[in-house]
Amino acid sequence: MAMNRLAVTARKIITPDTVILDGVVLVEGSKILEVGSRQKVRFTETEFPIVDGPHHFLAPGFIDVHVHGALGRDVMEGTSDALDVISQAMVRHGTTAYFATTVTASSLKTLQAVEALGSQVGQPRRGARMVGIHLEGPFINSEKPGIHPVEHIHPPSVPIFDELLVHSGDHIKIITVAPEVEGGLELVQHARSKGVVVSIGHSNATLEETREAIKLGATNVTHVFNAMRAFSHRDPGILGAVLTNSDVWVELIADGVHVSPVAINLLIKCKQSNRILLITDGISATGMPDGQYRFGDCRVMLSGGVCRSPDGKLAGSTLTQDQALRNLLYWSGLPLEEIVCMVTKNPAEATGLADRKGSLGPGQDADMVLLKMDLTVQTTIVQGEVSYSTG
Repeated sequence: MAMNRLAVTARKIITPDTVILDGVVLVEGSKILEVGSRQKVRFTETEFPIVDGPHHFLAPGFIDVHVHGALGRDVMEGTSDALDVISQAMVRHGTTAYFATTVTASSLKTLQAVEALGSQVGQPRRGARMVGIHLEGPFINSEKPGIHPVEHIHPPSVPIFDELLVHSGDHIKIITVAPEVEGGLELVQHARSKGVVVSIGHSNATLEETREAIKLGATNVTHVFNAMRAFSHRDPGILGAVLTNSDVWVELIADGVHVSPVAINLLIKCKQSNRILLITDGISATGMPDGQYRFGDCRVMLSGGVCRSPDGKLAGSTLTQDQALRNLLYWSGLPLEEIVCMVTKNPAEATGLADRKGSLGPGQDADMVLLKMDLTVQTTIVQGEVSYSTG
């Protein structure tokens, strides 16, 4: 049986390491065969049907390392039906790969969720592909819970983590931990030894505690600025540690609600663009009208695009990655190529996917997005298949 072939053309290809004008990407099966200018890459339309973007930007497919749901569905449901809806919602906004992110729940529900999600990792579906699980909770600090139900927060535990990892089929790839809680540093070190990315979050850690966690293997920070110890000139805390460490990756919710554009520009000046991961932290309310929605076992209200718990706490977001890209371009003035890295190359490198995702080159997965001049999505291709197109 002949493999699917495509030639994707664009006015500008952002690989994102280089920019190719009037370029083409040849696809065979689920992989990229060749990338270059139209003058150098030879092909016939008979062999490689064209997906044409004459006035478009072509970028690698976006990768979201922190997302809870969309269109009324929550990843904690763990069903194929729920993930189909979420995946199809995400692909409309250029996201081709994502880490299904849990929220703190009872021990039984958490176990059931990671087991169900683990069985769905990598499953083909028309939409973005789940590439792993991000365990956000229960090993966080009850002093910085955000929307996570305090009654289910659990002290960091290596045995419980190992049980969850086994039940997930080793598909937990990221874990958010509060390292200052008793057992936290041990879990940081243990999770890293298992190949799991450790992200500091929902934490009240001091500067010293954060630095110790980084020393023991924590490499990421969960939704920077949010649900963490506030910065002070005498008590710089987590922010002081990560803003002055050029190696740590930071998740950023660039919706203008979770983090002020001024703080975002401060972050860019401190971290540069090559350590920022644009995430959505999107929940089931994403893409939905105002009303009440589910976030794990919690009920939240969506009003004017902003989700809050009954007591007024922010509850995830309704952001999409293409909107985050547009927001950051407007607020920061950074070149488009640098911002594209924040949704492609950076998340791939931060999560160990760079050998197959996050860039456009021979042998890479054929995940890509054609963006119109206004940076809205024209076409999204996942694993060599057109998964979404506005026509």
